[in-house]
Amino acid sequence: MTRRHGLVSAALVYVVASGVSAGLPFLMLPVLTRVLEPAAYGLAGMFTVMVALFTSVVGVNTHGAAGMRWFDRESMDLPRYVAACMVIGIASTAFTLLAVLLLAPWLKEWTQLPLAWLLVAVLVAAAQFVLQLQLTLWQSAALAWQYGALRIAQAVLDAIASLGLVLVLHFGWEGRAGGVALANVAVAAVAFVLLLGGRWMRFPARRDDVRAALRFGLPLVPHLASGMVLALFDRFLIAGTLGMASVGIYMVAVQVGMAMGLVTDAFNRAYAPWLLETIKLQDDQRDLRIVRWTYGYFVALLAAALLAGLFAEPLLRLLAGEQYLAAAPAILWIALGYAFGGMYFMVTNYVFYVGRTGSLALVTFTAGAVNVVAALFLVRSHGIVGAAQAALIGKIVLFAGTWWLSQRCRPMPWGRALAPGAKA
Repeated sequence: MTRRHGLVSAALVYVVASGVSAGLPFLMLPVLTRVLEPAAYGLAGMFTVMVALFTSVVGVNTHGAAGMRWFDRESMDLPRYVAACMVIGIASTAFTLLAVLLLAPWLKEWTQLPLAWLLVAVLVAAAQFVLQLQLTLWQSAALAWQYGALRIAQAVLDAIASLGLVLVLHFGWEGRAGGVALANVAVAAVAFVLLLGGRWMRFPARRDDVRAALRFGLPLVPHLASGMVLALFDRFLIAGTLGMASVGIYMVAVQVGMAMGLVTDAFNRAYAPWLLETIKLQDDQRDLRIVRWTYGYFVALLAAALLAGLFAEPLLRLLAGEQYLAAAPAILWIALGYAFGGMYFMVTNYVFYVGRTGSLALVTFTAGAVNVVAALFLVRSHGIVGAAQAALIGKIVLFAGTWWLSQRCRPMPWGRALAPGAKA
């Protein structure tokens, strides 16, 4: 199999795995939105928001460090390094649990979630870190089939547990949150066994490896936390300004638009390892072909977002029902936001290639600040549509800033690729 065929095959596996992960929530959406009122659906969505927020802290992104170190495996003891990442994950989970207990009154007021469910959200974030550690290593090793199988198992278990708890046991929004928790903890336990049994991880961890992993991961904490603000601040603002029912309606719009984000994420998981290997070659003609293909990808993403906005209302009638039709005007802006998120993936890999995560954190922090300021104005004047517009503005700033930074990190012929006479 040629390298190109290998890339296409891996991309298809990642797309299928992400398609199942996105498709099962879509299949559940018509059921859950007809059983749960918008306010209850909003609480279930707020639980997933908090899981995502805690994920930016738990593990300190050291699963990404392990994935990058796989490429240096011949010159280092990779299993000890992975063990160091796991130690960091355990310590950061304990820190986050303590922080939630100390901030409980404020967090309960903002999220309207009970303390017990906030603590469960931390444990789900820890489970996701363990899972991501194994998935990232498989991704770096181009083991797409293993990646796809575990990702699909998680999605299937999530769907079965959530529907059982909501429809059979009538647990309401807690059933949906409990399904997420059960699926992640169970699959994380499998991932932990695979890490040990597959000799990806070996204890005891070494202090030098812990320090090295923290040097990679700590600068990314502001980057990830700002990214979470970019993605999640609007939910908190909607909850405080418009109420939890509006959060539920907005979450339906986000879930419809998220299909594009899952596809772009799936492709990037296949594309990133290939790109990191390819740009080492310093081949000008190949760089030119990469850039031209990337421009075509940008156009395709924007066209897909416009189509999503065009068919928003019939999609919502089919997927969510009449009580969620108020989400339709927001879908265009959300889809465009995910399109620019996919474009960001195409340029951020050059920054990771040279390891300038601190600079990337500054760009992401700036984009998050822009999103927050825009949301403060637009949500009050345009409701959930304003929240979607603010998120789009933040994603555009993130993409533009990262594109500029990537050119400083690893120059590519972005301008020359637009010239008709340039040869590839």
